[in-house]
Amino acid sequence: MENTKSPPPSTAQLFQVFLRLRPSSPQSSVSETRFLTAAPGQNFVYVTPPQERSRFRAIERFGFTRIFDELSEQKDVFVETVMPLLQQAINGRDGTLATLGVTGSGKTHTILGSKDQKGMTQMALDVLFSSIGDRMVDHNRVDIIASDHTEAILMDAVTFHERMNSALVKTPTARFQDRHTSKRSSLAHISTPKAPDVGDLWVDLDSKSKYAVLISMYELYNDRIFDLLDDSIVNNQNRRKALIFKKPSTTAAWDTSKESKKVVSGLRKVYAKNFQEALQILEHGQASRRASPTHSNSVSSRSHAFLQVEVKRFSPRGNEKGGASLHIVDLAGSERARTAKTAGERLAEAGSINRSLMCLGQCLQLQTQVSDNGKPAVVPWRQSKLTELLFSNSFSGAGGGGQRASMIVTADAMGDFNATTQILRYSALAREVTVPRASSRQISGMSDSSAASSTLEELAVISTSTTQDDSKDALIARLIAQLEETEARWRDAEERCLTIEQQVREEVADEMEERLEEWREGYVDGKLEILRKGIEIREDTPPDAAERIQELESDNEALRRELLALRREALGRSPSKGRSGGRGFPSPLKGMENLEIY
Repeated sequence: MENTKSPPPSTAQLFQVFLRLRPSSPQSSVSETRFLTAAPGQNFVYVTPPQERSRFRAIERFGFTRIFDELSEQKDVFVETVMPLLQQAINGRDGTLATLGVTGSGKTHTILGSKDQKGMTQMALDVLFSSIGDRMVDHNRVDIIASDHTEAILMDAVTFHERMNSALVKTPTARFQDRHTSKRSSLAHISTPKAPDVGDLWVDLDSKSKYAVLISMYELYNDRIFDLLDDSIVNNQNRRKALIFKKPSTTAAWDTSKESKKVVSGLRKVYAKNFQEALQILEHGQASRRASPTHSNSVSSRSHAFLQVEVKRFSPRGNEKGGASLHIVDLAGSERARTAKTAGERLAEAGSINRSLMCLGQCLQLQTQVSDNGKPAVVPWRQSKLTELLFSNSFSGAGGGGQRASMIVTADAMGDFNATTQILRYSALAREVTVPRASSRQISGMSDSSAASSTLEELAVISTSTTQDDSKDALIARLIAQLEETEARWRDAEERCLTIEQQVREEVADEMEERLEEWREGYVDGKLEILRKGIEIREDTPPDAAERIQELESDNEALRRELLALRREALGRSPSKGRSGGRGFPSPLKGMENLEIY
């Protein structure tokens, strides 16, 4: 007997979802038996519960765009998932590739490859630069900075590496060296693998255009966006500046879309001329990503990493004609605290990762559902920063129709049953629940009535279990929505507090500056007053000079009186006024009449 729970009619999907099964190994195996089975030639995978749970758990079937089994090669996955996105980016339409899976399910191998094989990222860059070839624009002759409208910091790869290396030499702190060295040791293979060969792959270009490739990287850590190419971590700055995801204030002249797409403002974008420069930029960004060892993974990513490859198209005269971006997203793996044995800061990071992935799961579930009125269900992508980054440009933007997106779900057929099943439930495009038949061995010893009764009891238990799971999922969804709303309000309040604090600090600083200016002016005025008084004192006559003048005037007056007395006395002794002084000789007092004594 089979009971099938069919999914509602499919609507336009925001993501094409691919499933990739990881080859099992003794180190990664958690379950003793294999619980994932892919149907040959079909896009379905069957989940069979372990023996101890098979009585109360149904066999589930999940549908995907395509399933890659354990024997699938990296190149097979790349051709199917990345090549269409790369061609769309060349044609002017944004694309996104994301990987999702439990910790240790093979996400890093798929995206970044291994020591022997390239990942999706390296193959995409290799195909892109080999296709462009000598049609790369000369950044010295074309103003690439003027073509950017995201408030980004643009530089060429040589300048970027010089700044990073000089900053590293100036601040060789132990903290950065340990972190940088440990990450580089695990990522040293980024520029070394030669396989698989993608020389037979290329994208079609416009024969009348030249191209420029700008690379930027950022991470989402605890719901905040940080630039992975910023040198703040090299300069040992513990407080990194969080970036804002918003619509740009201006748009390019060629962008005729009604609604501009959102971008991460203030990123550092590096102009790469060839494949090797792009790999070095990628290595710098990966070395700056948050990672810590846990019990489940020796190098566990604690953030969601985004690689943005922006392709700009120019005319032969250097005028910008168009552009689009390809985002490659390495999502951090979901983990359980009991399994990973995390605590403190690592536990808080895991909680933030799991919440963002839960919101992503809700959005993926709703993309295949319709509402009661027959219209597509509303996807609540604004409830998390991760879903906002992934989904906000899926509905509008340049190129028409929004971005095109694909997701690779990685799973281990012998990994954690609960965690893997949970991811498959909310990422699959279709889901069916099949009630297993009772075995003939069990039925042979029963009568028809007892067998039917037992089967009905099992059906009732399974139906009740399924209903309880659905109600629990709905309750969890409501609680998560409330939690996200509360956290959003808390973040808004925190931002308002920071804004108010900044305003108060600026006002206090301005007031203090005014007071300092007043004190400075008063001090200068006081010094000038003292100097003026000193000059006046120097210009004034000394106090003893006035007394000396008065004494001289008194002496002069006394001498004048004495002279007059002598004249009277001389005239009184003269025999007559007409014969004064004798004949032929003038009077000795005659010349003294006009004498003045000073």
